[in-house]
Amino acid sequence: LPVWAVSSSFNLAELPALSADWLNFLAIKMSYGYQGNMLDGQTPVLLLKNNPRDSYYNKFTSSVASYPNPELNWEKTGSFNTGLELAVLDNRIQISGDFYYKRTKDAFMNKPISNVNGLTSYTVNSGEVINRGYNISLNLVPVKTRDFKWSLSTTISKTKNKLNTRPDAEQHELSDFLNGSALVKGQPVSTFYSYRFIGLSPVDGGPLFDDYSEQVDLLKNLNKYETFTTVLKPTGKRDPSMSGSVYNNFIWKRFRANLTLAYSLGAKLRQSRILAQRPADDENRFIYSEFNANRALLNRWKAPGDEKNTIIPTPNCYWTHYSSSGEKIPTIANNSLDMYNYSDIRVVSGNYLKCSNVSVAYVLPEKWLKTVRISRFEATLSATNLFTVCSKKLKGQTPTQSVFSQVQLSD
Repeated sequence: LPVWAVSSSFNLAELPALSADWLNFLAIKMSYGYQGNMLDGQTPVLLLKNNPRDSYYNKFTSSVASYPNPELNWEKTGSFNTGLELAVLDNRIQISGDFYYKRTKDAFMNKPISNVNGLTSYTVNSGEVINRGYNISLNLVPVKTRDFKWSLSTTISKTKNKLNTRPDAEQHELSDFLNGSALVKGQPVSTFYSYRFIGLSPVDGGPLFDDYSEQVDLLKNLNKYETFTTVLKPTGKRDPSMSGSVYNNFIWKRFRANLTLAYSLGAKLRQSRILAQRPADDENRFIYSEFNANRALLNRWKAPGDEKNTIIPTPNCYWTHYSSSGEKIPTIANNSLDMYNYSDIRVVSGNYLKCSNVSVAYVLPEKWLKTVRISRFEATLSATNLFTVCSKKLKGQTPTQSVFSQVQLSD
């Protein structure tokens, strides 16, 4: 497909009616583009490659280089952008803002297939994705004197996306819904699903869930997509809705200081797992002295009545889920431990404000350096990741540790 784009920009400050000493620059801009995209390795016909002579059969052989995918069409994207740039007061205030709207048709998606075809999945056109958002850049000089100057710059980005078409019923597995890689109609991209936690059992302290165990008939004849979107609960997006940084620069005589803050808003994440991923051994132990255990287990259920004051189940609460065989309905869960670790009660806010960097520098006077023939000497002291302000529920887990695949030990 052809790729084309058209754009325009106009500096309004050049108009006589808007001419002013305080206005340095005022421009509007707009653009629209349309392009097609095709994945590497996709072909409408079978491609073979020649191999060296086989030493056993003493004949030349060939193998499949690319499997045919004749029904795959180009992914088509139209993009609209508009923005404004402003500079006033001798460029002490500079603002740049952009809004974008991007619509993708025939989006590429992977569809699982039986491995008797020689592949476990292939690419199909099965979606329309809408992306829209804005970016704002701000540069300020709040204070400027003969000896002191404070300059500040920040960027703000907000993105909103949504899938407008329903994926194939068997396209995504249970793990895709739990880790946020499943695409669901009407939901933002990266939305992840969780089990509905309703409390702890007063009998044995095990976790209880709204998993349709008493309404199994409602799940019969449903495909995977319908089953998972019915039983599981959307609990947020892995990706933030808004993120950005704030840069501060201070200059006083020969001293220079920098402070960088980063923030992220709108994302959700799972807390680290606290339960073992295996049943008890012959001695009925679930906590082992040779393995580190989560401190949350100190507040676990121990006796009837504790369920009123804690949401941490007893470790020996392993039971197999009624749907684990996958015979009558798609497998909703394998066991109670997985369900608790991937339940909505373990989802917390991923919002944070982080001090990324702080540095202080001093520039030695030139007259001190002339004798040693050095033109400039600057001593700098810096520190990174000094603090992070985030949800107290994380309890030491950094907000960038999403725990969708495995637990990370450092930021």
